[in-house]
Amino acid sequence: MSTCAHSWSMTDVQNGYLVVEGCYHCGARSSFFSLEPTVPIDEYREGPHFWEHLAGYQAVRFNLRCDHCGETVDLHDMMGLMLSTCDDQDCPVGRLNRELGKKTSIYVALCADSSHASGHCVTDAGVKALEQYFNQRLRTGRRKIAVVPCSMCDRIDRCQGIVLADTGLTEFY
Repeated sequence: MSTCAHSWSMTDVQNGYLVVEGCYHCGARSSFFSLEPTVPIDEYREGPHFWEHLAGYQAVRFNLRCDHCGETVDLHDMMGLMLSTCDDQDCPVGRLNRELGKKTSIYVALCADSSHASGHCVTDAGVKALEQYFNQRLRTGRRKIAVVPCSMCDRIDRCQGIVLADTGLTEFY
């Protein structure tokens, strides 16, 4: 176990698109990160699934590396980040938004399997490092950032929020 007081920096930064697809046959949802110059909108069949394009957002993908000890957190399982605007009381993220109030912004780490049929989401280590990264330069008493995995959303396909689009994580789409 590391005793380092990590100071995280972005590494392996990639600008691209978060592409969301849905299977109109079974209702499954899937996301992927694309480096193509435009959002891919192809429809195709894969096994029992008939995938069609649902949405595309400018997004940024990256890993985190500690400036002190060199530890790297691989965020390959994160397809993008979304600033949550959810206020649905039936959703854990909506309840958290209300509980934490205006002094805390909630970022949802979006994974590839938005229906979570595979049982996988962004790792706990990734979520923890992301939260440390976003809060490390904030002044005490100011707004804080909470990061949660998309598996915490009641239904990610109905989740309300704004996808973060640039490496400074200040532009929203």
